[in-house]
This record gives sequence, C-alpha cells and structure tokens, in this order.
Amino acid sequence: MPQGVPLLSCMQILVATYGTRIRARRGLLLVEGRGGVKEYPLHDIDEVFLLTGGISITTRALRALLRAGAVVAVFDGRGEPLGVFMRPVGDATGAKRRCQYQAAVDGRGLEMAKRWVWLKMRGQLKNVRAWRRRLERYREYVEALGKAQEALARAGTARQVLEAEAAAAEAYWSAYREVTGFPGRDQDGEDPVNAGLNYGYGVLKTLCFKSLLLAGLDPYVGFLHTDKSGRPSLVLDFMEQWRPRVDAVVARVRGELEVRDGLLTHKSRLAVAAAVLQEFSAGKRPVAAEIHREARALARSLCT
Repeated sequence: MPQGVPLLSCMQILVATYGTRIRARRGLLLVEGRGGVKEYPLHDIDEVFLLTGGISITTRALRALLRAGAVVAVFDGRGEPLGVFMRPVGDATGAKRRCQYQAAVDGRGLEMAKRWVWLKMRGQLKNVRAWRRRLERYREYVEALGKAQEALARAGTARQVLEAEAAAAEAYWSAYREVTGFPGRDQDGEDPVNAGLNYGYGVLKTLCFKSLLLAGLDPYVGFLHTDKSGRPSLVLDFMEQWRPRVDAVVARVRGELEVRDGLLTHKSRLAVAAAVLQEFSAGKRPVAAEIHREARALARSLCT
C-alpha cells in the first residue's frame, strides 16, 4: 500500500507496489492497491513519488494534482528520477537565468559551489563525530576531514575544489565502511547500502530540482559539475550540502534493506524514501523547507 509522509502542512505520497491504480474524485486522490483504497485530500498533497513500474495514474488524477500545485515524480529501479510532472514555472524570468549563466563564467558560481561543498564536509564531519564510538580510526578521519576543509578554503579553481572534495570523500567513506560494513562507495554497487544511498540521493535530487525550477533557475547549468547533455548540473552542485543527511539515514535503516537482481526490493525502496522524507521534515527547521529557502536565496543573490 502507499505511504503518506507528512511535511509541514502538506504530504508526500509514496507508491512502491506493482499494480497500484491512482485516480481522482471529488477533491480526493484515491490510491488503490492490494490492501484496499486510501484517500488523500488533493489540497494536502505536495508530492507523489512513483517508485516502481506497473503503476497506473489517470489523466484526470494527474491534472487534478497539477492544479493543486503538487509534483509527480517517476523513479527508475536505482532511484534516479526519470521525470517530474509539475505546473509551468511562475517565478522564472529571463533576467534570473542570464544572471545565472553569467555567474557560471565569472567566478561567482564557483564560490557558491565551494560553500556547498564546505557544508557537505561539515555534515560529513558531524556524522563521523556521531559515530565516534564505532570508529577505530576516529582521530585519523577527523584530521583528514579537517585538512580537506583547509584545502577547500585555499582552492581557487574548480579542479582544486574537486581535489579537496575527493580527499574528504576518501576519509569519510572509509569511516562509513567501518560503521555500515559496506564494501565502499560505488554508484553502480549492488549491495543494499550503495543501492540505498543511490535511492536516497534520488529523492534529494527531486526535491532540489523542484525548488530550483520554482525559484526560476536553470537546473542544467551548474557551477562545479561538468555540463553534459541531460545532466542537471546545478541540481548536483546544490544538493551536495544535504547528502550527509541522506548518508546518516541509510546507515540507520541499512538492516531493513534488501536487494534483488542488484536493485532494492519494492519494500526497501519505500523504506529508504520514507525515512529520508521523514528526516527532511523533522525538527523546527525542516530540511525540506530549507531547500526551498536556499533555492530562492540563490536566485536572489545571483542578480545582486
């Protein structure tokens, strides 16, 4: 059955069961699966995540969701967002995007990307400190991350930023291996932890893509990641700062995760997505709201 995750005053609907039917009727979204029908008020829904194939959604439901301002995201088996349905952007202006394109070449964009990488390193260090009692080489990891931060502060080119980021990653993923027992970070890895990380990052990528687009920015023109056809470079740059939050969630739920033929089972996909969204909606300053604020702040800063 689908799962609803509250987010502030709205809700995210996660669907990971093959054969589920989604339709709309009288202001409600009806999600029908093997266990029956669940109803959700359309005006309460912020996002719908379709986590598997074999799900049918009527055009009436899709239109109703779009009218209500909701986003519908479709994921592949590895957690990569294949597509996002949302209303035409209302805050996009040519001026904003021209400022963004200029920042990508005049150095301002690189400074922003450096800040996002620094925030990622800070999050990595926070995770390592939280795992202190489980790490035999704790001091070594902390020292290596500190040196990477110092190298990042001195970095004046994209290459130097990436070198500092790589140095931090080497220490961080070694610590993560001690904590989780996974074989090491591999984007193509078929073990439960790597598959869970990929899926969690896919959820984060979707939230960042939506927020950047709503802020009027071009998701495909970034400041650090290399531009490539179809690659949302700005999204990849922007989401760096929240990756450690996903890492911590996956480390926490790794015992619940199973893979089949190299992919997370439907139950495990639901577990990862729900855990990430719940983490992002917790506390007085939820990450989900922070992503929206940061995207709008970025759009404002580019033209000042």
